[in-house]
Amino acid sequence: MLTPAFSLEQDKTFLTIIIKAPFAKISETEVFVEENDFKFFSKPYFLRLTLPGNLIEDGREKADYKSDTGEFHITFPKETPGQEFEGLDMITKLLAPKGKTSAEGPLIQVVDEAESNQAQPLEDEEFDWRIEQQPYVEPVSPLSAPKYGFANQKFGVFARLQEDLVGIVDCPDPDKHTLAERRERRLKAETEKFDEDHYIGDLYEDSIIVMLLQYQPDWSEEMEVVSKSTPVELAVTFTDDEKEVMRKLPKKEYLLESGEETAVYLGLVDIMFAYVYNHRTTEGENQCESGWTVSKLSSTLSWLEVFTNLQDVLVSSYRRALCYPLFRNWKLCTKIQQDLVTIFRLGRRRLLKCLLEIRNILLDQDCRYVLNDLYITDYCVWIQSASSKRLESLADAIEKTVVSKADVDLDLVEVERIAKVALESDSDESDVDKVTGKLSGVSLNNELDESDTTETEDENADSDDITSETDDAITQNDLHRNSERCEAKGSEVKKNTKKLIEEI
Repeated sequence: MLTPAFSLEQDKTFLTIIIKAPFAKISETEVFVEENDFKFFSKPYFLRLTLPGNLIEDGREKADYKSDTGEFHITFPKETPGQEFEGLDMITKLLAPKGKTSAEGPLIQVVDEAESNQAQPLEDEEFDWRIEQQPYVEPVSPLSAPKYGFANQKFGVFARLQEDLVGIVDCPDPDKHTLAERRERRLKAETEKFDEDHYIGDLYEDSIIVMLLQYQPDWSEEMEVVSKSTPVELAVTFTDDEKEVMRKLPKKEYLLESGEETAVYLGLVDIMFAYVYNHRTTEGENQCESGWTVSKLSSTLSWLEVFTNLQDVLVSSYRRALCYPLFRNWKLCTKIQQDLVTIFRLGRRRLLKCLLEIRNILLDQDCRYVLNDLYITDYCVWIQSASSKRLESLADAIEKTVVSKADVDLDLVEVERIAKVALESDSDESDVDKVTGKLSGVSLNNELDESDTTETEDENADSDDITSETDDAITQNDLHRNSERCEAKGSEVKKNTKKLIEEI
């Protein structure tokens, strides 16, 4: 049977279900309603919806078929007049049947509705994201294998597909390393990857950085509309393509323990930071590098990380944004944090649109579709039932969280201090390369590496870690696509430094 395209409209008294079924046999059409359970059958179509409120049959219900559009317009009165049915555009949630097992095997399951309501957090429950959370205890599988994925409930995936997944994640052999081991390796890799020259080159904003900071994404306009008392449903809408994807998502419900739920929310922040970086630096036009950018900047996607507090999430996101992508600017990171506040305030609809876009990006990027299977598809389903109150409190927490340059543990303050001294002392145009040479000699332990200071001026000015070193987590295709842009970046670093010296 086919699931038809559909949409729902409501007023204070009635709910109307619009079903597009151009090949339906009208004479054999059947409609059934019992409380919040709606069923439609007209061969070859079948549709069953679990509505957010109850409907009744009292003689005021009606059904019309419009032959010109092939649509059924079915209207039922609400059991409680004036009740607002929320989430009518959360298509995947409406399609999910009640009381069914929700995942492959018993790892995530749904019990009866009454018990489920008791287990889930109340919509009005306050939650302070700034408090220190209880450390997440990694569950042990029957095979004692490390776990990862949405709610940290998958294992053994990479062992089965290792040859096809080279370079998809940074973590080598994820099925052999625990969460603590993955985190230790991640922090070491980030520290080794940090490039002082590249950071200083982007520290002093050029025209491109300024343009990226001034870019106004869609969610900024949506927030302006919402601030004028316009409902979020009208400000944030879904395209037909997005609705089609939502209809095809798996029908699941999630019963998560407290630690799992916290990890899922914080993982969402981490993934969204990477998404916003890509969106802002491409000005909304995804490119061939977008899949690499999103998966690389997210510790969740690249190192299968699990977070227990918001501060760690933002520190990790800042670190990776200053170590890996083309634009490594501190103000850009703080701007992205502001974007996150706006997105989370707009709630489930805006987050779902972003997640659907991430899912589409990863589908088109080599073998990164596996990250959809591990994380993004589940996030697309789960977010439709996420607590609006919890998302609002998370937005407040993101806004109040302050990340300092000392927090990221990359000696940014010392690097900037030495760069400033070099610029002030070397005001001659011929000393441009001396500045970058001194910066190259700054080690993360605040010690000068004599071997770095003896390198030639050209090597210090034009080298970039993205193309000069092979990153185990980046595929050869990614390196090839980024090579020309990285070469241009090396010249830009030197040009910017020269410009600053002239101004001084």
